[in-house]
Amino acid sequence: MFDINDLTIMVPGAVREILKTLQDAGYEAYIVGGCVRDAILGLEPKDWDITTSALPEQVKSLFSNTVDTGIQHGTVMVIKHGIGYEVTTYRIDGEYKDGRHPENVTFTRSLAEDLKRRDFTINAFAYSPEKGVVDMFDGLEDLENRLIRCVGDPNARFSEDALRIMRAVRFSAQLAFRIETVTLAAIGRHVQNLSNVSMERIRVEFEKTLLSDHPEKVVQYASLGMASFIIPEETLAKCCFDPEIAECYLKVSGTEEEKKVLRLAAFFHKLSADETKRALKLMKYDNRTIKLVSGVIQYKDTLIKAEKSEVKRALHEQGKELLDFVLSYKETVLNIPVDKIRAVRDIIIETGEPYEIAHLAVSGSDLIEAGIPKGVLVGQTLSELLDQVIEDPDLNHRETLLGLINKQRG
Repeated sequence: MFDINDLTIMVPGAVREILKTLQDAGYEAYIVGGCVRDAILGLEPKDWDITTSALPEQVKSLFSNTVDTGIQHGTVMVIKHGIGYEVTTYRIDGEYKDGRHPENVTFTRSLAEDLKRRDFTINAFAYSPEKGVVDMFDGLEDLENRLIRCVGDPNARFSEDALRIMRAVRFSAQLAFRIETVTLAAIGRHVQNLSNVSMERIRVEFEKTLLSDHPEKVVQYASLGMASFIIPEETLAKCCFDPEIAECYLKVSGTEEEKKVLRLAAFFHKLSADETKRALKLMKYDNRTIKLVSGVIQYKDTLIKAEKSEVKRALHEQGKELLDFVLSYKETVLNIPVDKIRAVRDIIIETGEPYEIAHLAVSGSDLIEAGIPKGVLVGQTLSELLDQVIEDPDLNHRETLLGLINKQRG
């Protein structure tokens, strides 16, 4: 059980400096939100956010290096030792007419008023080295019970900001918590409010869930009625969010990019490459991600023998980067051994054996000089030469290749 009186958080020196500067000037100041939660759980906070009774102009007057990152909502970024820390004035949110953003904010001197506008109890902590943890909504009890529960009335919280519906699932995946019953029921009543949220913000929450330690929880988005907001085309959405495939997500590890590409590919496992492209475009993914993920889908079932000519053709057709992802997908998701293919690939790369037209000892200009007419025929001839060089790398000499061309033309 967490004892509020025994909780001490190791606050970075720069953050302590900011807190002390504000406090010495007569203002209240605390670190707040997710950084407090993560520190209590023994996790490394990604960001250190600060809340204060000082007004934005008062904050700016106390520090020599600041940036107005969200001044209309009371947020000033204070730069310390080259790192930015957001300092936000206690505030009360106005009416949320668009189901996403308050029409206005009112600054307040009350920490309680500021904390009660936050989404979940586990994100409504404040902390200062002098006063310890401030927990007004039984967040410590919810941490102990591993619960995601809204601050106050969940219907009000989800009406204010529909993205909180997705954040509930995301936090449950990142922290391995369950969503509290009343909060879960309220999600079902407010799902349609996601129509007020941009696809970019929806995609971010979905992706954070997919890249969490419990990526299988993405299926909960479908069970709670959110699938059509994540992939706004029913025929595509119904083929994803498959619980049987979800267990494959956990097999994928590696860098963030590796997890992103391979887990997305597993998510779209039942779609064709073209359908995957369409879904990713609808989700507003960048061109690089679309290319890699749809490429994995396109080539995941392609048989590659551990022979130099076959691996070189795969390198030529897919490119080294995509082939690496395809091999990883075969290995982790499809349980297909690829060690021998990787060994052959490494030899090809290390020895510099040609597998691209650019690797040929002749260029298009050489072919034109040799009498090949400009146009399509030049490209066709280069492709034919590459095919022969892939089979026999010893042919890759300028005179030899030009001799092959003359022989074919003669």
